[in-house]
Amino acid sequence: MSMKPMALLLGCISSTVLMISMAQSAGGTGQRPGLLLSKPNNATPDAPFDLKAPIPGHGGTRATPTGGPLLMGVDPTAASPTSQEARPLRATPAKVDETALRFYASQNDSARVSMEIKRIKALNPSWEPPTDLFNEAGDPAVEQKLWDLFGEGRFDEIRIAVENIQKADPNWRPSEKLVQEFDRAQIRAQLIAASEAQDPHGVLAAAESHSGMLVCADVDSMWRVAEALVQTSQEDRALELYKYILSRCPDPAERLATVQKAMELLPVPAVKALMAAARYQSDNGKALEAVQLDLMRRQIGAVASDVTAAPVSPADLKAFESLVKQKKMSNDADLLGWHYYSLKSWPVAAEWFKQAVDWDKLPKAAEGYALALRQQGQLAEAEAASYEWRNASPLVAKLYVEIVATALTQPNPTSFAEARLARMEDVVATIKSVNGSQALGWYHYNKNNFPKALHWFASSVAWEATENNVLGLALAAHRANDEVLFHKTVSDYGNQYAAVAALRAYDKPQVGVRQGGTGSRRSGSPQASQLANAAVEQFKNGKYREALATLDKRAGIAKEDHGLGLLRGWALYNLNQYDKAREKFTELDKKQSTQDTQYGLYYSGSKLDPLHRGD
Repeated sequence: MSMKPMALLLGCISSTVLMISMAQSAGGTGQRPGLLLSKPNNATPDAPFDLKAPIPGHGGTRATPTGGPLLMGVDPTAASPTSQEARPLRATPAKVDETALRFYASQNDSARVSMEIKRIKALNPSWEPPTDLFNEAGDPAVEQKLWDLFGEGRFDEIRIAVENIQKADPNWRPSEKLVQEFDRAQIRAQLIAASEAQDPHGVLAAAESHSGMLVCADVDSMWRVAEALVQTSQEDRALELYKYILSRCPDPAERLATVQKAMELLPVPAVKALMAAARYQSDNGKALEAVQLDLMRRQIGAVASDVTAAPVSPADLKAFESLVKQKKMSNDADLLGWHYYSLKSWPVAAEWFKQAVDWDKLPKAAEGYALALRQQGQLAEAEAASYEWRNASPLVAKLYVEIVATALTQPNPTSFAEARLARMEDVVATIKSVNGSQALGWYHYNKNNFPKALHWFASSVAWEATENNVLGLALAAHRANDEVLFHKTVSDYGNQYAAVAALRAYDKPQVGVRQGGTGSRRSGSPQASQLANAAVEQFKNGKYREALATLDKRAGIAKEDHGLGLLRGWALYNLNQYDKAREKFTELDKKQSTQDTQYGLYYSGSKLDPLHRGD
């Protein structure tokens, strides 16, 4: 044996003895100080989580690595020190098995070479190490190239490279570490692919196929497995996995993220239990305070969006409110406002919204403040607040228009001050509000300012035609003596809207002409003709009850003709008395079926239901 290999061999043996003696003097604990602030149940930080969740019999992704193992056709126990050391002691065979020894030497693994020499010598005292042992050591640069490919995730190229190296040198083997890391990386890639594909069964199958998968070195995989457990209704096991991370993994940022991820998936009681477990780590305190706040926000937000959600305990709510006031947290004040708004505690909601607005000028809080004021009947204050914040958010501007539009369309609205009306008109024109322009149209119509009513109805129809604003446009055109616009509106929209169709149906001459010496008469009586014309005007002006009363008065002195019958039917329709309207149209259709009677039957029939029974 040459001097250089022998010196290396003796050095390996002496260093091994020194390492063993140091381990024994340390008491054999194997614990590494400084990794964890505490270790519950004396658990070692590198022990993997034991995933025992059953895999469902259907669905899921197969856990076998798609690329296969790194060494094809090689006994995996051949290069395993564990398998060699686990064999029972036996008598020295005729030929000593030096497979493992030569493998370690080929890898330049001096520590394991010395341990293997010692083991073989104990079994075979007469055996001497081969003189050519280190002549088979491989070039470290060869495996380094494989590690470089591994770092870049080029697994297929690694497999091809290994096959090419073995063709040139059949005795060469990659290191055990590379083999283990390669197989684990493939499993991890498959686990991530299943997770991204929302395949929880595949995630669990991949994790279970590798017993050492769930360790602190790969917290991301544990997060994905925990999510898969929740998705497969195994919340309790997911909670245990989260606790494992919090109690064993050293990175504070990963522990905090673990609680935050759990909050998204687990119910509140489970998250609270998890946070209690997290207190094993003394450096979790401040981080947990932030998580605790997020948990409280989640509970409050749940009530704000669904009043049937589990209520927040009064003590927790009071503590949260005190903190919000102390630190002037405007977003949380806004959240509290919506929380109380959902509970219909309007005054308290208004207080929190106002607080949020004062602290940080939040548009959403301004909207909530105006809504809470309106709910309390403080309409003037609500109108002022929403007008003040109209430019901060389209929703606030819309709310302002709604508040004023409600006041404009009261049955007998009081006259608006010019400044108030001008403000409304300016906002409506700016945001092109269909509802607001329609309300302005009816306000001016009821005040007999027909030109202005015509202007706002025309704007409303131009922005978006509805039955209400088209009807308003036709009626305003009639009252403004714009018969061209009246006829065009009825013609354009009569087939689309029933109320407009009613105007078209009766937009016909109402005076019958008889040839004779007495001149023109309607149904044989001047009074009957006058009443008929009056009913027509009342109908066109939207005074449907008055029109019915006039028709009833006329029916006492003259027979009702087809045209006036249609008028009666549409008046009943517009008063929501659809059953009576349909009876009238049916009666008329039996006598003389026309397009007008068919329209009446269709529209009244489509509206007819138990809630619209006439008096």
